[in-house]
Amino acid sequence: MMLDRHEAHEELNPKARDPREAGVAAGRPVADREVPLPGVAAADATANVIQQWLDGEASEADARRADARAVDFWMKTSADTDRMRRVKTPSHVMASIMAAIPAKEPSAVPAARLADRPSSEAR
Repeated sequence: MMLDRHEAHEELNPKARDPREAGVAAGRPVADREVPLPGVAAADATANVIQQWLDGEASEADARRADARAVDFWMKTSADTDRMRRVKTPSHVMASIMAAIPAKEPSAVPAARLADRPSSEAR
């Protein structure tokens, strides 16, 4: 019988539990049961160098040594963002947006009137 190890199965027969759980002592802290994955520490270090470069705390050369593809990605993202910031809305689009805005502000509905309405009407 296969059990999902991530769900509680208190109501089931304890003898039918997954035998892999038998080796884990319930009294030990969770940190003692964690197993480091190979390559994760290196990925964290790489991410830290890239983040430091993005924050201006490290040089681009340091970031390129850590992960040149990530540096290229963020350089392209920065260039695309700068280009998009310079884009101007065409005048005919701006005119149609401004025409769609009501000339007079809509009147506010008093909160007391909203509270008196049944919930089915409020939606």
